[in-house]
Amino acid sequence: MNQGSPSRQELLKIYDQLDKEMHRHYLLPLETRLPCELRYESRDEYRITMTMILSQGTKDKPLAKSLSKLFKRITNFDALRGLKKRDIEQLLHASGIGLWNADRGGNGGRLWSFVECYFGPRNEKITEANVLKLYQKRGFGGGKFVRLLQAYRFGNRNVIPLDTPALSALRDPLFPSYCNYSDAEIRQDIESKLRSEPRVSLIDFHEMLRFLEQYYGKDKKEQDDVIIGWNAWRLLCSNRREQITRDHTWIQSNLVKDPSLATEVWRFYREITASQ
Repeated sequence: MNQGSPSRQELLKIYDQLDKEMHRHYLLPLETRLPCELRYESRDEYRITMTMILSQGTKDKPLAKSLSKLFKRITNFDALRGLKKRDIEQLLHASGIGLWNADRGGNGGRLWSFVECYFGPRNEKITEANVLKLYQKRGFGGGKFVRLLQAYRFGNRNVIPLDTPALSALRDPLFPSYCNYSDAEIRQDIESKLRSEPRVSLIDFHEMLRFLEQYYGKDKKEQDDVIIGWNAWRLLCSNRREQITRDHTWIQSNLVKDPSLATEVWRFYREITASQ
């Protein structure tokens, strides 16, 4: 491990500052503060799994649109059985999901590894313990995608995925010393220092960092797209999505406080799911 990483107290100070800023503006509910209809225990297991492993290289709004197309074609885990590499490449390409070549890692390689592991000869169950075996599989190296599944699929608050936007916020401008660390080293460093803090949720920290990078300093359209896209995939993955998207009322009451933006979230969601 490199020297000069931020101390536990420095990390906690940033965590508290970001948390206060998020709460003050009510910009986006953090993962552990979501309404019950959107929490991990209310999520469609298949949809949230696909969302996490196919999220590379795409911002939230176009990702939600592509995922909706995918969910229309492949509706559940059983529909993944028997898929070949070529099938996966064609499926992701048709859905508009990038980085889809199953031989070269990326989204396609990750989905192929997942299908091989859970719907191949071993036919393992998809549990958090078994998901850890994906660390050694094509497309899952480095730990980000395994941690995404642990956090968003299984509700593990003690792992920090740190995708590209979150890592960018950490390295610049928050902690330049992290520029000397690999992605995996940063994740391990933060987990080792903050995992035992009872008031800290590492998945919330990940979201605050990610939001900082994607939202602040952008123009209004880009900011609105972040809110719309982030909430759209949450709605897509909810088992109770039909109950809470009949109009914009639930969204405004429970998710996005701004009435015009709540309406835009609802309109976008209805647009991408129109024929589902």
